[in-house]
Amino acid sequence: MPSGYKHGDTPAKAMVRGTISYLESQGLPVNKSAIFRHFDLSRSQGYAALSASPVPKRDDPEWGETRGRPSKIADAEVAKMEQILWDPKYEDVSLNWSGLAEEAGLEVKCNRRTLHRAMGTLSYRRCLVCGRTNTLKRHREKRSDFARKALQAYPLKEDWRRVRFSGELHFAFGLDGRMRLTPRAGERLCSTCEQEPANGWPRDIRRLHAWAAVGYGFKSELVFYDSSTSPKGTGAMSMPDYCDKVLEKVVKPWLTASGPMAFVLEEDADVFAHGSASKVNLAQQWKDMHGLRCSFSCGESPDLSPLDSLWPPNKQWTSELLKEKDKDKDKERGWEDETLKKAAREAWAGLSQERVNMWVDAMPQRLQLVVEMDGRMVPW
Repeated sequence: MPSGYKHGDTPAKAMVRGTISYLESQGLPVNKSAIFRHFDLSRSQGYAALSASPVPKRDDPEWGETRGRPSKIADAEVAKMEQILWDPKYEDVSLNWSGLAEEAGLEVKCNRRTLHRAMGTLSYRRCLVCGRTNTLKRHREKRSDFARKALQAYPLKEDWRRVRFSGELHFAFGLDGRMRLTPRAGERLCSTCEQEPANGWPRDIRRLHAWAAVGYGFKSELVFYDSSTSPKGTGAMSMPDYCDKVLEKVVKPWLTASGPMAFVLEEDADVFAHGSASKVNLAQQWKDMHGLRCSFSCGESPDLSPLDSLWPPNKQWTSELLKEKDKDKDKERGWEDETLKKAAREAWAGLSQERVNMWVDAMPQRLQLVVEMDGRMVPW
């Protein structure tokens, strides 16, 4: 196969580019028309080959997707709905997706799935930078009920020291050494903070997906469960993968070493693989078989999970590992899978055990605040 050939290219075009590149590098005369004729290309085909990028557009970090059907919901309409979800006067209104669209004055009829994909969640909004929150009525009621029951079950900090908080972490990598933890569905920038260019995130170049758990005096290793680092991948774990890669290979050794009474595993209620959507499933069968004591978190409540609360503001930071350049190639070394994992482990190591311990010990006070604040988000 000719040098310079890429998937999606043709050998003739690759050889045209390679031939001309070689002649120019040696300072030799270049007769492009003669080269085109030699490779049986017309003049237009030859110049098209020269203007075409040898790198697929999807791998170009500066390229934006322009293909496909336009979005059913315009950006201006999304902005109107966001404004409503940030408005305190709607906190006591029981909005559904149809009601939100009506309040925003959407002219195009959209089903709830389309609205859900565009907006993420109806339940709450939390600014990643300033911490401003807005929690709608139905979600406040759910959170208040969860907090009361949790306080009844675990009223003391010593009770929470037995809990291991677990969940998925989705790392995203951008340009200039930047990386982030992808925000939860209701985590955005408020209208004030989004005006600051430094707070923005243009696009993901790669993503990496891991499972982890923390508790008082406890911190697991990152478990990378998805081999794909595509920027479009959601990283949603399947239930068989959760049973095999997490419960069987990670949690089971914990049970063997310390016994089932040593800890309670709190699982993310928003993740399907954990089995919160039904009582009969593969994950629940595994837990029953091995005597794993577990509970589910309060869904859509990042303030009640240390895996969401203990990261830097905006859930963004810079890694020196990703700033290093490959001396032989003009590309980011950070785009290589092993370097991405190293950067993720470095960020995970930055979450100190001392901070985790303080967070866990404050859990009873945090839940009490949820009750006293009528289910609203607790600042951290």
